[in-house]
Amino acid sequence: MMFCANCGSHLDGDERFCAACGQPVMAQMPPQQATQPMTYQQQVQYQQGMMPQPYLWPRPQEKGTLATFIDNVNRMTGGTEHVDLKMKDLVESVFRQHTKQEAEEIFIYGTAATTPPERYISAAWPHPWLYSRVFLVLAITMACLLFMTQALGNQLAAPGVIFIGALAVPFSALIFFFEVNAPRNISIFETTQIFFIGGVISLIMTMLVYGFIGFEKLNNTSTFLVGFAEEVGKLIVIAYFLRGAEKKYILNGLLIGAAVGAGFAVFETAGYIAKTNSLVVLYLRAALALGGHVAWGSLTGAALAMVKGSQPLRADHFFDFRFLKFLLVCIVLHGLWDMPLLSHILPLITQAGLMVLVWIFVLVMLHAGLRQISAQQAQAQQAVPQETPGA
Repeated sequence: MMFCANCGSHLDGDERFCAACGQPVMAQMPPQQATQPMTYQQQVQYQQGMMPQPYLWPRPQEKGTLATFIDNVNRMTGGTEHVDLKMKDLVESVFRQHTKQEAEEIFIYGTAATTPPERYISAAWPHPWLYSRVFLVLAITMACLLFMTQALGNQLAAPGVIFIGALAVPFSALIFFFEVNAPRNISIFETTQIFFIGGVISLIMTMLVYGFIGFEKLNNTSTFLVGFAEEVGKLIVIAYFLRGAEKKYILNGLLIGAAVGAGFAVFETAGYIAKTNSLVVLYLRAALALGGHVAWGSLTGAALAMVKGSQPLRADHFFDFRFLKFLLVCIVLHGLWDMPLLSHILPLITQAGLMVLVWIFVLVMLHAGLRQISAQQAQAQQAVPQETPGA
């Protein structure tokens, strides 16, 4: 028999979150092993008889720097539990065989007929895979276009090289976020609409912000103005698409932010490629695309959705300290990404490190989104009136 260490409810044994209280499931240990002290809330519950016994928690192993950092990021989302990011789960399904029907079922998510009721939304850690197939399709397309231009000398294919080269990685990453949007309440049509329209409008907003702050020359300090202008430019558009009460999930913000960021990245990269006429620029920006606008946009969108919740977006949500912390993280990471000093000292290594760093934030926010779903399901279950025997 297994029970929740937080509320004492019975568990089946394979849950990540308790269906009754929404808290992460913690494994129990034999009595002879030392236990972790209960939190203040648990002590009060135990003293009031709300917990059947002081449930044994696993003795935490000595945490490394990375584990401590991840848990600190989780605290920024309001979580207190240890976070296991389970990177393997995000890629293991890529190497399995999938049918065309499975892909089609994913792409029809978000319609009136395919959006599940809240009680049926899965709070399990996702196992996405379709993003890899989308990337494969775009990579094959890119290879054919390069063959036409390089081997056959057909320069009419050059615009295709620019667009597909800029599109491949950001759009594939967007499909990843579409897959992990567990509420399944945003369709692929709406996602693509946000990608194209949101991407180009965010560029326009960025230009307006640049004009307002009077940016002139890129140096080691002005890169943070670049980060401010471009992140605020994307934020304006992300906020528009998140404005309604129906976009109430953190995972919705993660997807919408990624869509705007991916569109921004594609149009910006296509412009750089056309300006320099260099395949090196194409390959470099494609390789680094995962750690740039897609990730920054997703983090900003998730943070805004987190503070907004089920309410329509209001002005005070933008000044919520929980949101501002994540927006500041994106601005700082963006500034460091563009900083000439770092890129000259450690070319590519700096960007690779920043890419890993921002994805830690993104995946912790993914965990927070699953925790939010579990907590809402628990609240809904508690709100259902219990039937009285004999009534």
